[in-house]
Amino acid sequence: MLTPSFHFNVLNDFQAVFDYQAKILVDQLEVAAAGNSEAIDTFPYIKRCALDIICETAMGTTVNAQTNHNHPYVIAVAEMNNLAFKFQRMPWLWLKPIRHLTGFEADHQRNLNIVTSFTKNVIERKTKEFEESGGVDVDGSNKKKAFLDMLIEMREDGGLVYEDLREEVDTFMFEGHDTTSAGIGWALWCLASHPEYQKRCHEELDTIFESSTRECTVDDIRKMKYLEKCVKEALRIRPSVPQFARTVDEEFEIDGTILPRGCSLLVSPAFIQNNPRTFPNHETYDPERFSEEEIAKRHAYSYIPFSAGPRNCIGQKFAMQEEKTVISWVLRRFELSSDLELLDNLPLPETIMRPTRGFPLKLTVRN
Repeated sequence: MLTPSFHFNVLNDFQAVFDYQAKILVDQLEVAAAGNSEAIDTFPYIKRCALDIICETAMGTTVNAQTNHNHPYVIAVAEMNNLAFKFQRMPWLWLKPIRHLTGFEADHQRNLNIVTSFTKNVIERKTKEFEESGGVDVDGSNKKKAFLDMLIEMREDGGLVYEDLREEVDTFMFEGHDTTSAGIGWALWCLASHPEYQKRCHEELDTIFESSTRECTVDDIRKMKYLEKCVKEALRIRPSVPQFARTVDEEFEIDGTILPRGCSLLVSPAFIQNNPRTFPNHETYDPERFSEEEIAKRHAYSYIPFSAGPRNCIGQKFAMQEEKTVISWVLRRFELSSDLELLDNLPLPETIMRPTRGFPLKLTVRN
C-alpha cells in the first residue's frame, strides 16, 4: 500500500527539499571551518541536515534542526536513539523494577512523550487541512505532498486509524534520518581518506555543474555515475544498518542444520559485504567494485545494504537520492582530508553503524 508513495515522481518533488537543506549544511560547515585549521566533527551537522530533510518530506513540517539545535524534538530523537541501544545491550533493563530504579523508565517516557506529542500535533493539523479542503488542492498550487499527506489520503481505503498513521510516520522519522546520515558520513570519510577517488568525484561534479552554485536537480543526480559508485562502496564497507532480523516462514535446511518455522534469524550486511571470498581485499575502499563488469560477477545477494526481497527497504531510492544530493554539495564546496586513516575510525554497530570517533574532517573551500 505504501510503495506508490516512493514512486520516482514523488521523489522528484522531494528533490527541492534535499537541495535546500544540503545548501544550509555546506553554509554551516563553511562557517565552522573558517579560520580553523583543525578537523571538525561533521557528524552532528550531517545528522541535523538529515533530520530536517525527513521532517519536511515525511511530515510536511519543519523543526529547523540545522539552525535550532535546542529544539525539544531534536534533543528527544537523539535521546531515544541512545536509550534504545542501551536497552538492547543491557538485559537487566528488561526488568521493569530496575528500569524504574535506575531512572531509565522516566527518561524513556519523557522523551517518548515529546516525540509522540509532536507527531500527534502534526497529524491532527494535516488531517484537519485535508478534511476542510475535501481532499482536493483548494488553492491550485499542486504543491509537493509529504509522506503523511499520502497516508491520510489512503487511510480509508487501507483501513488506517490514527495509531497506524503515527507508527508509520514515527518509523520513517527515526529510520529515515539516522541511516542516511550514517551513509553520508561514511561516504565522505572514505573519500577524505582516498584523495584520488575524491578528485574523480570533483571532476565529475565540475563537468555537471561547470563550477556554478546552481541547484542540484534530478537530472544532475542521474549523471553522477562515479559518485554513485563511491556511495555504494562506502555502504559496502560500512553499511548504515549493520544487522537486521527476519522470521522463518517455512522450515528449511542450511549446511545440515534445520531451521524451524517461527525462529528468528539475524542477517548481517556488515559481514556478508566484507566476505573476502566475494570481495577480495575487502577492507580496501575501491569504487570500481561497482562497475557493471564487477557487479555481473557477483551473486545478487552478496551486497544487501538495504536488505533484499519483499522485505527490503522501502526508502532505498529516497536514501540514495538524498545522499548523492548532500554529498555532491559538500564536494562542490570543499576538499576533504583527515589525519586518520579510513580503518582507524572503528565502526560501532549500534542501531546504525556509528563511527567511534565521529567524522573529524578538515574542510578546505575549493576555488
